[in-house]
Amino acid sequence: MHVLMDVMLVFALAVSLFSIFYGMPGNFFMVISSFFYGVGTGFDNFSITFIITLLGIVIALEAIEFILISFTAKKYGSSKWGIFGAVVGGIIGAISGAFVTPVVGAIVGSVVGVFLGAFLMEIIVHRKDLKSGVLSGFGAFLGKIGGMSIKVIGAVTMASMILYKVI
Repeated sequence: MHVLMDVMLVFALAVSLFSIFYGMPGNFFMVISSFFYGVGTGFDNFSITFIITLLGIVIALEAIEFILISFTAKKYGSSKWGIFGAVVGGIIGAISGAFVTPVVGAIVGSVVGVFLGAFLMEIIVHRKDLKSGVLSGFGAFLGKIGGMSIKVIGAVTMASMILYKVI
């Protein structure tokens, strides 16, 4: 039974890692998968405290990504509406890009969506000039790249921690 649970967990971790590129909460999927693995194995390999620690890491990673997008967009002159547009644009871009090409399209769509979301909100809502809109979008773009990089590093680290406990 444990072998089947181990295989299912490894598969779930792989799917979770790839789902991050789609703008989906892959790190949360990792925590949920680990929880169900723990329940299925009677928490033989790791404790509920370990799962709570993973959840804390996930929350910190999500917060860091949001803060980076907000900070860099603000640093480049974005308003709250521009930041909102960046977040929504990133989600819409990831989903629509995934239909073009699964992984690469989602990444490119997410990054382009963040830029366009901030840019359009600054131009449409705040009636800023083109230069200000472009700078706002560029700031959000830089934050998204940084946040996504940190989330991927965090996901690989979490997957390694989980696999270390299991294997």
